[in-house]
Formats: sequence, C-alpha cells, structure tokens
Amino acid sequence: MNNSSHHHQDNVVLDKDGHVYNPIDLDDNFLIVTKFACCSIGIPLNVTIAFTIIHRRRLHRKPRNIFLLGIIFSYLTFFVPSVIKLIYWGLYPVESVCHGYVAVVGVPQGLVLLNMILALIDRYLAINRPLLHRDKMTVRSATITVIVSSLSVILLLKFIFLTRIIAPLLCEVNLLHVKIVLIILSVLSVACTVMNFIVYQQTKALLAESRRLTSAATNKTIDSDNEAEWVQLAIAGIESQNFRASSGSSSLNDHSSQVKSMSIHVDKTKISQIELEATRTLITGVTSLIVTALPPTVFVSIFLGCQLVAGGMECSSLNWLSPYMIELGLIHAVYNPLIFIARNKELRTALTCQMYRG
Repeated sequence: MNNSSHHHQDNVVLDKDGHVYNPIDLDDNFLIVTKFACCSIGIPLNVTIAFTIIHRRRLHRKPRNIFLLGIIFSYLTFFVPSVIKLIYWGLYPVESVCHGYVAVVGVPQGLVLLNMILALIDRYLAINRPLLHRDKMTVRSATITVIVSSLSVILLLKFIFLTRIIAPLLCEVNLLHVKIVLIILSVLSVACTVMNFIVYQQTKALLAESRRLTSAATNKTIDSDNEAEWVQLAIAGIESQNFRASSGSSSLNDHSSQVKSMSIHVDKTKISQIELEATRTLITGVTSLIVTALPPTVFVSIFLGCQLVAGGMECSSLNWLSPYMIELGLIHAVYNPLIFIARNKELRTALTCQMYRG
C-alpha cells in the first residue's frame, strides 16, 4: 500500500510540504482580479464577434471567416478554466469542480494554435491556388475541417483521462499528462510559426509578380478593401484576374497567333500598403505565439527537467509560477480579438452596424 502511494506521488506534482499539489487553488488577489477583468471584457467581446459572423450572411458565407470563427471559439474556451477557478474559489470549493478544471486545462491553447494553423493554410491555398481554393474550399468544407480537427486535438490532449486506463481524472497535476500536453503544444507552436513565415514569403513573392500584369485587356484596379484584411485575397485576386484576363483575351483574339504581354505601372503606394500589412500580420502572429506559447513551454520544460533530475518536492518552489503562465493565454484571448477588429475592415463595419441596430 505504501509502495503504491509512493509510486502515485512520483507521477504527480507535489507542494513544498510533500502533499499533492492542488492545481485549482486560487489564493492570489492579483490573479483573482485579473481573471475577473479578463472574463468581464473577453467573454462579451468574443461572443459579440462570433454572433456577428454567424448572424451576418455576408460574413459567414465566406470560408475564411469560418476559420476566424474557429479562432474566436478557441478564445472563448480560454475563459472556461478561469470561470471554473472563480467558482471553486468563491462559490463551490468541491473536488468535482477541480475535476472539471483538470479536464479542460491545456485544451484552449491547443485549439487556438490549431485554428491559427488552419486559417494560415487557408490563406496559403488562397494565395497560391486561388481558383482551386474558390472551387473546393466551401463554407461546409471549412466548417467540417474546423470541427473534426478541433475534436481530434481535444482527443489527443485528454486521451489518458478519456480511456481511464492510464490515469484517472483527479484533482492533481499528472506528470504524464503534462508531458503529452507539452509535446502537442510544442508541435502546434512550431507549425504555426512556420506557416506564418511561409504565408508571408508567398505574399511577398506574389506582390513582386503583380508588378507585371498579363494582357492589355486587364486594366482593373485592386480592391482597396482587401488591404485591411488579415492576409486576405489581395494577391490571390490579382492572380485570379490575370488568369481570367488571359483566357478572355485569348478567346477574343483567336485570329492572333499569340497574346502579347505588356508591363503597366502599379501604384507603388498600394503595393507598399499591402507589404506593410503583410509584415504587420506576420509580426502580430509571431509575437502572439511568443507571448502566449513560448514562456509556458519553456517553463514546463524546465519544470519537467527539474522533476527528472531532483524529484518532486525539490521542484515545488516553481509551482507558484504556473498560474501566471496560464494567465498569459487568458490575456491573449482578450487583446487578439481587438487586433482582428482593428485590422479587418469587413468585420469592423459589421460590428458597428450590429451595435447601432442593437
């Protein structure tokens, strides 16, 4: 019996007294105030954005906004652990509430990283294969992709508790669970960062190509509204127009042996604005990842290294820092939707109309 108890303690995080560490204990006034403030601002903000996208047909009929909706729903999940902690602290301090916290912790980080990756892949396909993207990436396919991928990540993050064979769901921090979450979030973080750079590089390359527009029949202006969207179809539109113009010119000039290409002047101001927007998008995405994903990842890695080298009680001095690492994601779920509103003219206009109608 003692051996079993000792083996169990080797697999969980302990406090400085050698007892099992309670992951939901909330005894810091600063954290309490921060959680109240973030929940009071973030929940109404994200719900309003989600409602606007769903309610406005002009928004939810565009696949790219479905991926944005997936990100917004991911942000909403960040508030679930905080609400559970506040309930445990102020209303209902029982172990079953703690079980709920353990069941959801780590899921918001995985969902937001996954949905960012999906949105970036969607932008990559829209930039490089605009006609195929328009044909295949429908609202239905985008919705199915978001739902299936999100459920898969949740299953991977929590399968040790879902099977109930590897570990029971208890009010404790299971080290095996921590390792699994760390590996999955690390992979997603690297993939998201790589996709940010890929989309940025592809955007710059197509911007360079846009200085030479094919066909004399193509003398259209670039829609300025696309410049304010988050890695929108500004360049994909140019490439699509080139393809259509080239095809149209060929059909109208069958008697000609070839269609001559010509170089025309493209407004350098607009090119600079799009390049600046792409750069800001890259900086925003990577900075958000650094702020929310890197510090917790480094902290958990150091903590697990300490557990491996020194043992449980010797690493208990690091326990106080874990709630602050989790809090970074909560703050991210508040300020990043504000960035989306500020930089997405279509969404900002829809929100303004929604507010006036309300």
